[in-house]
Amino acid sequence: VEECVTSPGQILTASATAGAGQQVVWYTAATGGSVVANPTRNTVGTVTYYAEALLTATGCTSPTRTAVTLTLNPNPDAPSSGGDQEECISSPTQTLTASASVGTGETITWYTAATGGSVVANPTLNAVGTVTYYAEAFNATTGCASLTRTAVTLTLNPLPAAPTSGGNQEECIVSPVQTLTATATPGAGETISWYTAATGGIVVANPTLNTVGTVTYYAEAENTTTGCVSATRTAVTLTLVDLPNA
Repeated sequence: VEECVTSPGQILTASATAGAGQQVVWYTAATGGSVVANPTRNTVGTVTYYAEALLTATGCTSPTRTAVTLTLNPNPDAPSSGGDQEECISSPTQTLTASASVGTGETITWYTAATGGSVVANPTLNAVGTVTYYAEAFNATTGCASLTRTAVTLTLNPLPAAPTSGGNQEECIVSPVQTLTATATPGAGETISWYTAATGGIVVANPTLNTVGTVTYYAEAENTTTGCVSATRTAVTLTLVDLPNA
């Protein structure tokens, strides 16, 4: 009898059948040995018991004994997670793949649920959303699987839309000189960072203009929950025009 450990208190019991008028006596060895009242196994490992037939009427015993081996194989540990993954979606869309590691001689099977569920050949995500896969370790030698599965979550977050421009501003300069300030509106749960360029550039703490000339600032939206930023920036131009001479 060979089984994988499934729960505390699991007991394997050796069994054998004797002829009519006979009974079975269990021993610890093929010859000699000690009589065993309960030929069982309830811990990980292997034990062999030996069954001898006893004719109750005469007291005669079988010249040989029948070996019965009981084996309780350990279950592998649940796989070690390669870590949850959370990214902002890019273009072209990237593919996230769940990963986990197991012990020597073991393989991983991915499932859609912590218990039961369906086998997943490719535990991946390549669209906005979240999915959790569950890794189960399997020992091909013993046929035992881990009693629990390891959850690995993949998340692809959407990018916020570029901010809505508050409008370009163009004014004639006055005295004292006025200050123009670029404005834009992000979505709910988002903030704006201003830059000096449409891509790259330097962050601008105060997107303003208070001298004659033109400047363009670029507003980028950031989702405060996911940390994702808009794929593009919104340009806002400020212009202060000099007055003509009298």
